[in-house]
Amino acid sequence: MALQTDYDLILLNARLGNMTAQDFAERLSRTKPASVIMVLDHREELQDQIETIQRFAVSYIYKPVIIDQLVARISAIFRGRDFIDQHCSQMKVPTSYRNLRMDVEHHTVYRGEEMIALTRREYDLLATLMGSKKVLTREQLLESVWKYESATETNIVDVYIRYLRSKLDVKGQKSYIKTVRGVGYTMQE
Repeated sequence: MALQTDYDLILLNARLGNMTAQDFAERLSRTKPASVIMVLDHREELQDQIETIQRFAVSYIYKPVIIDQLVARISAIFRGRDFIDQHCSQMKVPTSYRNLRMDVEHHTVYRGEEMIALTRREYDLLATLMGSKKVLTREQLLESVWKYESATETNIVDVYIRYLRSKLDVKGQKSYIKTVRGVGYTMQE
């Protein structure tokens, strides 16, 4: 099931029966590189395998699982900026649009040969827009970039779109970011 469906996180039992966790994780990482893998096993068994596990899993946790610790560990993984930077290059996110180019490894953006200075939030917003083949609503952008689940009373998306346009757009040329009235924003033609 994990090979057919997109999951943000997979809690992987180290004991899978006819397949090792490492074999399964390697297979999974080829088809779903953006999925985060966390391995569960007993302390004694994991101690000898930690170096191997760290090659294919973001984290590991010992059984028996204490739910509060599991939740804290998962929250830390997804909250961390390093996680986003590290996994962005593994996702199939386009790194160019017209003459804009994102260097994911160095966290920089270029318009032609000119480097454009962006804040982390502006960079995340640009990466999200470039990575979508469809129009994204303000709510989708709030959730994806700011991790807000429901904040309809804020105009932060519009403000940051304006910041991005002021840095990216060239006077007299078509804007990189297209507004779809009543829906949201896109970077597709």
